[in-house]
Amino acid sequence: MEQKRFKEESLSLSIQAFDNLEALVQDVSQTGMNEWVHQSGTFSEQSCQYHLLYIIPEEELWELEDAGLTVTNHRDESIPASLPDHHAQAWLEIATVQDVIEVLRRSGNEPDIHRIAQGLQYYHEYDAFME
Repeated sequence: MEQKRFKEESLSLSIQAFDNLEALVQDVSQTGMNEWVHQSGTFSEQSCQYHLLYIIPEEELWELEDAGLTVTNHRDESIPASLPDHHAQAWLEIATVQDVIEVLRRSGNEPDIHRIAQGLQYYHEYDAFME
């Protein structure tokens, strides 16, 4: 499970890319920051094993905008031009991902990655926790 970092010519960025949801879940469980997770394409339980996800710090995105190093995606959101997928879009905040996982844990057994994917997709669609 590889995590990648991006670099712009003159800016040192801490944009993180995750090859799949499992890699993201392992990372966000240990972070205190709260940034937006961006997704590449349409997220689903079936695609979570190969779905690219990014954490793009908001302040760095503003710096990239000021430097003219962003593009606009199909939802009229600015994203770094250095991302290989210019269709990446804001999905959920890290704190929301952490909260969804915690709610699933409190409902019984330790959730597997597919249950976490279901919970995250449910929250994304309904702005509520899955029961």
